[in-house]
Amino acid sequence: MKAAAARSDADLISDLPNNIIENILGCLPLRDVVRTSILSIEWRYKWVSCPEIVFDFWFDQMFLGGHKLEPLVYQILKLHKGPLLKFALQVPDLKSNPDIDQWIHLLPNNLLQELSLHVPRGETHNLTSHLFTFKNLRNLKLYNCVFNPPVGFKGFSKLVNLDFQSVAIVPDTFGQFIASCPGIEKMRLVHCTSFDCLEIIGPKLKCLEFHGVFGSVSFKNCPVLNDVKLSFSSMDFKRGNRFSFDLVKSLSCLPALEALQLQAYALEDLVEYGAPNELPVSMKTLKNLHLSDMYFEKIEETSCAICFIRSCPSLQKLKITAFTFDVVDAVADFLRSQTRSESLTQLKTVKMQLFSGIEAEMEFVKYLLASATALEEMAITPHAGSVTDGGESILNELKRYPRASPRAEIVSSDKMHGKSSSSS
Repeated sequence: MKAAAARSDADLISDLPNNIIENILGCLPLRDVVRTSILSIEWRYKWVSCPEIVFDFWFDQMFLGGHKLEPLVYQILKLHKGPLLKFALQVPDLKSNPDIDQWIHLLPNNLLQELSLHVPRGETHNLTSHLFTFKNLRNLKLYNCVFNPPVGFKGFSKLVNLDFQSVAIVPDTFGQFIASCPGIEKMRLVHCTSFDCLEIIGPKLKCLEFHGVFGSVSFKNCPVLNDVKLSFSSMDFKRGNRFSFDLVKSLSCLPALEALQLQAYALEDLVEYGAPNELPVSMKTLKNLHLSDMYFEKIEETSCAICFIRSCPSLQKLKITAFTFDVVDAVADFLRSQTRSESLTQLKTVKMQLFSGIEAEMEFVKYLLASATALEEMAITPHAGSVTDGGESILNELKRYPRASPRAEIVSSDKMHGKSSSSS
């Protein structure tokens, strides 16, 4: 009896229902999934039915060792049985080679829901057209690949998340591809091919992140797009030809836009369209704004930033990430000449990051404090390379500034030294 009980207890893991075993395997990294083969005879080949296969940095460091990747991937895919829902190839040293296409051909194109392919080294990988037969894809993530759908491609009707980084795209057909994937909710394009016109079509699109170059952008049928992040390489950024105004005009047509992250210098051309006063168009729905790379040494940029903020009557959260090195007296004089805004009645929190405490930055904060009647918190994060006292002197100066909101609290935090202080 005791021997039988001991044997039963020792082998309890082998008697688990298949659905529980699949859930356990689905939560483990691939290296640990394969290691389950030593648990018992019954578990020796359980790993071959794991619904997720991920070759990543940890697999490379902990399991691959001195073995070559190519035969391992091939053998694991050949031995796999049952439904495979996720396949990720994210090994740091992977180079473009014909084996990648062979592996894609081994994937079950009628079941796979998530595909991640990173080719960090070597030439841009030209994807096999077999990729476009995966009709049930929900998540597609590509790095350093050529993406060119074949003629007649009907799209990924179930695609929800699209993440492209350093992907070569045919700009003229990309808009058609997006239109053929009406279920996309989140799209991220980083350092991909430049666009003369970036056309975004997405009836279910909620989040868009773009880093790169485009001449113009248009949004068509994007009724629920509420979070947009746009950034540009300062070396390639195309100014002029109404770029700033057309960009703001396109964004203002998004009926659900609530959060926007934008580099401040992308607004510089607004000086020709109303800055520093309000713009002819209004960002009526915008509640959360992050202006990054803000140069407080440039009057045009500072003027356009104020103009843009004034044109957001529903703004509740404002974040400014400074990028300032030189002191320019003319900028501080310009800010002192500005009368308090009547439009910042909803602004509750302001975060100023990489704050150096130069006069122009201080005058900008003074302007916000004098204009935001509902302000609850002004948080200052000092620039560690410019501020040596944890922001105490800055805070003491800000205490003397008048505030339109009696509830406004000024907070200075020095993350580098773990200090924080506040004043109400």
